[in-house]
Amino acid sequence: MKTKKNQYNTPQEILYSVCLFAWNLCSQHLPKFTSLKALYTPAFVADAIDAVQAAKQLPETRQTLASQKVARINLINATKQVLINWQLLKVYITQAFDKDLVKTKLEAAGASLYGKATDDNWTAVRSLIEAGNNFIAANIDELAADENMPTAFQDTFLTAGNNCIELSTVFAQASMQKEAATSNKVEANNGIYQSLMEMLKDGQQIFKDDEAVQKQFTFSHLVSVFQGEGSASLKGYVTTSLGMPVEGGAITSASGKYIATTNAKGYYKINRVAEGAYTFIISCPGYAPIEQVISFAAGTASNISFQMTNVMKKAA
Repeated sequence: MKTKKNQYNTPQEILYSVCLFAWNLCSQHLPKFTSLKALYTPAFVADAIDAVQAAKQLPETRQTLASQKVARINLINATKQVLINWQLLKVYITQAFDKDLVKTKLEAAGASLYGKATDDNWTAVRSLIEAGNNFIAANIDELAADENMPTAFQDTFLTAGNNCIELSTVFAQASMQKEAATSNKVEANNGIYQSLMEMLKDGQQIFKDDEAVQKQFTFSHLVSVFQGEGSASLKGYVTTSLGMPVEGGAITSASGKYIATTNAKGYYKINRVAEGAYTFIISCPGYAPIEQVISFAAGTASNISFQMTNVMKKAA
């Protein structure tokens, strides 16, 4: 299955937010849109919003990817057991047959497939399992003679092989589900993106003489708003009164929305702080906490360092 390519150059979470905002904005100005094109009706806008919600509800590709990874890990572990068992079979073959026959017998048991099987070639693994089972069944008497191969090994090899084959089917199904989920998600996202762009184009035409409103119908502008571009940031160092770095210090806004922890150099950084004034508490065990109000303007980077005072415990 060929995976479709997305037509939008933005994270899908941002795409959904932009779509919902823009279609609600369209609804607010619906009479003007209807005057431009009769297709703009309450039902048309509602259908567009429903399409966005439906796209959001489709299985996330990361969820199906996780399922595929789990299936692959299980298959790899099962394959390891198959390879271990085949190596045991190799020992039994070496002991059971004359030296000049061993190479031929190993080939019959699937020796030429072993190398590919160790390289996660699932076709080779399945063929190796089949070759091993067939060889054991055809040569059980020679292999078990003189207490060489335990008779129970035949079932051991068969069971491990069947388990591996079953898990290879699970992995194949998970891989197909991942591809289908990715394709369906991208197709749905492309659909809502195309509808959005058509509506935004009409909005720009409608408000061509109103720059402020026209800007709200510009995709790049909406993306920048929802990505938090133009937001402020805060960074700096936390040190002791002697200038030594304070590691593990917490810089937290009173609301708990913004938080950072200092590294070994006492450095911290908080990105995407919304414009406004916030009270920050700087704390670290063994030091007196600091409380400070910091104001942020959109698009600015504040560099503020703090000096903490060590709190000495009094002896009892």
